[in-house]
Amino acid sequence: MSGLLQCFVWVLAVSTTFHTPGGCSPLLAPEPIRCAPCTQEQIIECPAVPSSCQEVLKEPGCGCCLACALEKGALCGVYTAHCATGLRCTPRPGDPRPLHSLTRGQGICTESDDAEDADATNDQGSLHYLLGLNKPLDPRDAAEAHESIKAKVNAIRKKLVQQGPCHSELHAALDVIATSQQTLGEKFTSFYLPNCEEHGFYKAKQCETSLVGHPARCWCVSSWNGKRLPGSTDLSADGQCHQEVTH
Repeated sequence: MSGLLQCFVWVLAVSTTFHTPGGCSPLLAPEPIRCAPCTQEQIIECPAVPSSCQEVLKEPGCGCCLACALEKGALCGVYTAHCATGLRCTPRPGDPRPLHSLTRGQGICTESDDAEDADATNDQGSLHYLLGLNKPLDPRDAAEAHESIKAKVNAIRKKLVQQGPCHSELHAALDVIATSQQTLGEKFTSFYLPNCEEHGFYKAKQCETSLVGHPARCWCVSSWNGKRLPGSTDLSADGQCHQEVTH
């Protein structure tokens, strides 16, 4: 999705945004953090895929099940099923808040353009892309994938520009992820990265990311300090925070 709001960085269970000055170079690193391998128990629990599906693809994120691919014109987003082959999920033309729409399943499956896809590949600075959550994991690569986390985190950290309270917490969170992975190894199954807006403050909705296919746990916070709103309950991955709290 080339050019969306100048190099915003957004994540499939976490949409974290960074602002990169000086030409908005994409954040690239050599190795992805891949999802943990699916267990036989998880696969058995997957719902049956309707026989009417024209195309079947793996569900988004670290899910272990298959889902019907979305057809042209269908609503799509970060947490929905993938668009069918030859299609990609894009905001509606002229959408003033494209990332907001994509995280809420309000994009549209449209025909891919080869040239645009090439640009999109170079412009994918999203954590979802950087952490490799868009790639299937061969169980044989599990140990190797875990070992790449520290290097990946360090590469991202070097590209970050600290701008506000959310970005400050983001730097600390990257350190925690690297340490936790080193300590826990394959038991490292989930992490939280603050979901920051363009100026370094918090987006109202924050989510935890699972590496083992569990549903994302989300909650609503104050955009000013990132603290959970008193009395609020957990949200599903596609839930919304109905009030943008700024202070």
